Amino acid sequence: MTAAAVADALVGVIAWGLAAMWLSIAVLLFHRDPDVLDTVFLVLGVFLLGIALHVAYHTVLVGGCGQTLGKMLLGVVVVRRDGAPAGYGRALLRCAGGGLCLLTLGIGQLPVLWSRERRGLADLVAGTRPVSYPSEAGGPARRD
Repeated sequence: MTAAAVADALVGVIAWGLAAMWLSIAVLLFHRDPDVLDTVFLVLGVFLLGIALHVAYHTVLVGGCGQTLGKMLLGVVVVRRDGAPAGYGRALLRCAGGGLCLLTLGIGQLPVLWSRERRGLADLVAGTRPVSYPSEAGGPARRD
């Protein structure tokens, strides 16, 4: 799961960097002589843009297909506790749970160490669990 998080973070940093670059260019085009207040609003806008991109990325991908790009690489899918697809609402809750985990400086990830289902705070909040795809998700097992 750590490798999936690193892959997702890499995708996020690239997307955030490109979007921040275009936002900065747009601000500089409209304000030829930016003052301190413009700079503060630009930094705040870039920060909020990063949060919005993160929430959209995780909510749309986990809600739509149960996997982010990093999870696709590792063959992990996020499902509800009963094995059904997570859906957009639970994906959004899972993302909010990830934010809570961030606020606790990672302490919310500790249940992963002793939980049989490998569920952290985000999964506990959303009622989801990560499983290997497709064998644990209820589908046919791979024959690789």
